Amino acid sequence: MDSFIIQFIVNSIFPWLIFSGLVYVCSSYITKQDNTSPGIWWSALLASFLPFIPLSLGTINIPIPDLDYISSSLQSAQIVKQASITHVSLQKIDLISTALIVGYFGFTSLKLVKLLLVWQKLKSLTRSSELINELSTSKVKIGISSQNHSPFVIGITTAYVVLPDYFSSLNKDQQSILIQHELTHITNKDHITILLWRVLSIVLWINPFVKKMEWQFIRAMEHRCDRHTICRFSLNKHDYAKALLQSLKKSIQFSNNNPVAQFSSAVLCADDYKARLSNIASPSSKSKLALTFKFSLMILVIFSLHTFLKDPAMTGKLTWQHPLNSHTISSTFRSISKVRDYKPHQGIDYVAQRGSPVLSAADGVIVISGNKTLHSNYGNTVLIQHKSGYQTLYAHLESSDAKVGSWVKAGQVIGIIGDTGKTTGVHLHFEVIKDNQRVDPSLVIVTKS
Repeated sequence: MDSFIIQFIVNSIFPWLIFSGLVYVCSSYITKQDNTSPGIWWSALLASFLPFIPLSLGTINIPIPDLDYISSSLQSAQIVKQASITHVSLQKIDLISTALIVGYFGFTSLKLVKLLLVWQKLKSLTRSSELINELSTSKVKIGISSQNHSPFVIGITTAYVVLPDYFSSLNKDQQSILIQHELTHITNKDHITILLWRVLSIVLWINPFVKKMEWQFIRAMEHRCDRHTICRFSLNKHDYAKALLQSLKKSIQFSNNNPVAQFSSAVLCADDYKARLSNIASPSSKSKLALTFKFSLMILVIFSLHTFLKDPAMTGKLTWQHPLNSHTISSTFRSISKVRDYKPHQGIDYVAQRGSPVLSAADGVIVISGNKTLHSNYGNTVLIQHKSGYQTLYAHLESSDAKVGSWVKAGQVIGIIGDTGKTTGVHLHFEVIKDNQRVDPSLVIVTKS
């Protein structure tokens, strides 16, 4: 299970799901009595992605150790032996990662195709509707279909109001209310935002809270549309509520779970319609500024908690592990070899198959990543700052996706073993530095300090 995909799921997706859940629950709580601001749910969606923002090192002073360049750290015979094994071995394919990727894109494609089919069905219904020329304009078309559904708006460049078959049986005031409601949706661009939310909830289907936010957005959108329609057209609240009830009663023959702005929606339950009718009769007088303040404070508290849990203090104990799972050690700390001109070895050399993932030996922050900072003999190198003044160095990497300033956990993949720099074969040169002095990695890892 050592793969970038698994690491990404564990270190990014899971925290995102937890953070999104907290944002959704808290947002639902503060809007429980007044869910009339759709913008809150756009803000909640954006806030749910805060865990993906890389955290700055701030004012932490991290010294770069005085590192002499290293020459080859492996005995030639060991390199040749390992190289022969590597060249005759095929790199393992991570079936779990492949299955996850294929599964995600496959399921996403299936849902997008399903959405496209629903959209085509609605467009077909729109084309078959009888156009009301006296009510239509160049930008807004109004027509009556042959089915009993909720009135809805569809279209991107040109909005089309599709009225149900029962529209003709309503009195003139109710007909006007239904049309005016849909025109308000068009003014607010609700028919476009609904489609956008649906696409986002499909693409981000692995996060169930995005779908829940979409539902809450629709609830808030309809409350706003009711309020704006009544104010914009100076409508009688009782007549408006009566028209809403008539639409609910007559639209039961047609599914309302469509990605369009409509008078009634399958997303709304009986309690939602009760709240909607109550809000029509007695609009909420709560300050939008107060709601915005509560939401901002909530996000600040949740993100501060997330940051505190994600970013350990640079003091305290560490839990160590080897930087490779399957490996052999070819050269130990302070060992003497002709290859190094009889100079003491400054770290440990790990031998493993080419393509093996290199793991962070402990929790910390990436200080160096690449081949530009240290001597070219190191090749691609990662340097991590840990608690209690410890640093670890990983040299000769084939590649590294670790970003400077990002926090990593023990066991998180930071690169791929390789033979970049000055070396005679594939291996990892690993060093542990304590207060700018090299220490024996085997003692640090064994003691689990």
